[in-house]
This record gives sequence, C-alpha cells and structure tokens, in this order.
Amino acid sequence: MDEIKKPINLDSVLESLGPYGRYNLLNFVLLLFPVLLSSFYECGFIFEAQEQTYRCEVNGCEERFNDTSWLDYAIPNNTKLNRPDMCSRYATINDTIHQCTPDEFINKTVPCDSFVYEKGRSFVKEFDLGCQEWKRALVGTVHNSGMFAAMLVTGAISDRFGRKVAVGIASFASFIFGIGRAFTNNYLAYLAMHFLEAGFGGGLYPSAYVLAVELVGLKQRVIVSAMCNMTFVVGEILLALLAWFVDSWRIYIFILYSPAILVAIYVWFMNESARWLLSKGRREEAVNILKSAAKINNLDPRKLELDALGDPLLDPKNQTVDKMSQFSKAIRSTIIWKRLIICSFLWMTCSLVYYGLSINAMSLSANKYVTFMLVVVVEIPAYVIVVVVLDKYGRKKTLVVNYVLCAVTNLLFAFLPKSDWWSIPIYLVGKWSVTLAYSSVYIYVSEVFPTNMRQTLISFCSTAGRIGSLVAPMTPLLHQYHSSMPTVIFGGMCLISSMLVLMLPETRNMRLPDTIEEAEELSRMKTRSVVSS
Repeated sequence: MDEIKKPINLDSVLESLGPYGRYNLLNFVLLLFPVLLSSFYECGFIFEAQEQTYRCEVNGCEERFNDTSWLDYAIPNNTKLNRPDMCSRYATINDTIHQCTPDEFINKTVPCDSFVYEKGRSFVKEFDLGCQEWKRALVGTVHNSGMFAAMLVTGAISDRFGRKVAVGIASFASFIFGIGRAFTNNYLAYLAMHFLEAGFGGGLYPSAYVLAVELVGLKQRVIVSAMCNMTFVVGEILLALLAWFVDSWRIYIFILYSPAILVAIYVWFMNESARWLLSKGRREEAVNILKSAAKINNLDPRKLELDALGDPLLDPKNQTVDKMSQFSKAIRSTIIWKRLIICSFLWMTCSLVYYGLSINAMSLSANKYVTFMLVVVVEIPAYVIVVVVLDKYGRKKTLVVNYVLCAVTNLLFAFLPKSDWWSIPIYLVGKWSVTLAYSSVYIYVSEVFPTNMRQTLISFCSTAGRIGSLVAPMTPLLHQYHSSMPTVIFGGMCLISSMLVLMLPETRNMRLPDTIEEAEELSRMKTRSVVSS
C-alpha cells in the first residue's frame, strides 16, 4: 500500500530548492535591472526639470559681451543669493536703450519681457519658463500624479494576468512614453507624456519587487528586499552623475529610457511566479517551473516532493459556498480592512518624510548633485542594517524604534539652534531612520496580505504613499510661515505611525499567507499569544 504523502507548502519547496542557486541568481539579475531603471524613472524628473539660473534680457546692453558692469544699474541685486534678480529689471527713461549708461535707467523695477539663461540646453531654457516656477514644479506634481494612478492599475494587472506581464507592460510603456517625451516641443504635450509614462510605467518597481520576493522562502525575503533597495540607491547615484555631465535634457532622457526596451523583451522569456500560479489554481504549470528550476540548480526534482505540493486555494476548506470573489471577501474582512488602513498610513508617512527630507535638504551643500548623492548614500547603511534587525528583533520593534528615532531627530532639528557641527548629522540620522522604516514597511506589507490579493493591496498602500510624495514637494513653502514647520510635521507623523504599528501582528519567521483566511489568522495568533502570556 502506497504511503500517503503529507502536503507541503511552497515555502518548504523554495527552501529546498536553494535561495542562491543558479536559477534564482539569474532571475535576480534580470529583475534587479528593472529595479535600477525604476530609480531613473521615479527620480529622473528632479534633474530633468531642475531649477535654472537666469536674469532679464536688457536689449541695448547685451551687446557688451566683455563688460558686465551694467548689471549693477540695469538689474537689481538679490541680496540673499548675491546675484542679479531673476524676474525684474530697472525701468528705462526711453523705450530704446542707446548707450546702456546709468542715466538711461530709473530707480523703478518692472517685470522681465525676456530672459537670458545660463549655458546649457535645459528644459526651462528650451520652453522659456523664466519666472514661471509653478510650471517647472508642476512637472513633478504631474509625474507623481501618474505614479499615483499607476499603483492600482498595476496591482490589478499583476494579480489577474501575472507578475511578469505587469513588468513587461510597465517597461514597454516607460520606453514608449519616455522616449516620446524627448521629442516634444510643446509644454502641454510634454506634461501629457510625463503623466502617461508614469501612469502606465510607474508600476515597474513594485511588480519586479513582488516577483523577486516570491522567488524565495520566508528566510530570504528580507535579504531580497535589501538587494532591491540598494539597487535603487545605486540607480539614484548614477542618475545624479549622469545629470552632472549631460547638460541636454533630451539626451538625458534618451540615455535613461532606452534600456527599458531590453526589459520589455527579455521578461517574456522568464518564468512566471510559481506562487502566483498556485494562487490561480494553475498547479501543473507551477510544478513544471519548479522542476525546471531544480534542474538548473543541478538538483533532482524528485527530492523536492513536488507531487505533495499543497495548493491552499484549491483546498475545500478555503472555498466558500457562494464562491464570492477574493476581492469581495477582502472587503468583508474587518481584519484586512484595519490592516489596509494602517499600512496605508505607515506608507504615506514614510513617503512624505522620506521625500520631504530629501527635498528640504538641498541647502546641505552648494552643489546640488553632491547634495542629492549625500542624502541618497546615507540610505545604504540603512538597507544593510535592516537585513539584520528585521530578523533578529522582528518587524514591529524595528518599525516602532525607527519611527520614534525619526520623530525625535526631526523635532530636535526643528527646535534646537542650528549648527553645522550637529545639525547636518542629526538631519542625516533622521533620513537614515525613515529609510530603514520605509524598507521595513515594504517588506512588512508584503507579508500581511494574501498571495491572491497581495499585489492589489500593496498597490493600494503604495497609492496612499503617493499622497505623501505629492505633498512633499510643497513642504518647502511652509518655511515662509515658520522655518521649522516641515520637520515638526514629519516628526508628528512618525509618532502617530509608531503607535499604529502596535496594532498589527508580528510576521517574523511566518510564511507568506496564501489566502485571506491565512492572513486573518496572523492577527488571531497575535491575540492568542497575548492571552496565553
């Protein structure tokens, strides 16, 4: 009589398969490349539509190429920046300037009619956006609005049609609309292409991230997440270096977006996520992929006992009588609802503080490229440390400590007298702590939602996070009311988030839930552990 094999779960199979075998290493390389590109596409607009230096054009004086002394009496000086004012000039007695002498000007300022821009082929210069800062700033808002719209769309595509389909669509859209933007000669068309590129391609990172996480078992999820995060940082550094040496925004775009077509091609030759296939009841396809992976890793597929691979979504106890959709079940689950709202707020806090600190830190260095790299490089130790602390101390403790640390550093920076000796280090510690929290939230959110709804619910949380990234560019405007207002807001948000984390379950050493019932069980296990203690 044949022995009845006890069903095994996918995490056990992935552990036996080996997280760092040739199959996974190849897939990591192929998936980390779109992660690298996503850093270009999410942050590229910062340098693409960066602030430019310009001044009024004064016809009749511009011909004096080797003599700029006339600037002293033709254009008022901006004492704060110690340079000619960008948006006004002194009025003239006559409509036409003949000799460009001081007696042709009067002590009355008028708006500029035209502008002289600094050297280079910048976006501001080509579209003649002098003294229209709102149009330049609108680029970032439009881009983030597209990213906001992309999250839910990408999640639906990923959960319904597959992870690699979502990666392929996002990379192809990034290529088409990104390259198309480089050919635009109209400001409104340029904005439209920005929105379309972000709207259809903005899901590149979360789709590649989810596919990478689902390649490994529970013990390697933190390491894989850290790999994705550090790859993103490397991309940001390369982005700043590229912008430093390429002064044409069109060439800059070509260099950034051309590689996306490679991802759009090779992703179709990759295997789909076995976990996603199981969640869709396509067990045979999942088993074939796992057998293929075993052969690539020089393992005997029979040792994986794939015939005993359990499929929780096909288990009769996980089926409902009325066969309600998984989405309807999620809506009716108060546990999932509470978890979704809290995780969305945590994500929004991280997004607001993370981007807010980056934007408000531009005064840390006179060189904007060095400044950008400075606030980015500080993230690397956070991504290294998160690998250790999440597994050693758990998700909840890590999040609480870093939210509190970020709150304390922001409040100290806000209220203590500014000093170059300690203000900048405190500021960078705040950026470091919110980076660690951001990385932890990304991992944590992927662990508290079920496989069959994971990408959709992650995308919902990420969409809430986009609210933070939309608000962040506006926070420098608060300086006109009080110089400490932005960091006070950042600190307050972090304190609230640290308290909300206490209402969530711990997921350390817990396998990914495949069904809504398993996801709900995480909270029940938390309740039982509290009662028993």
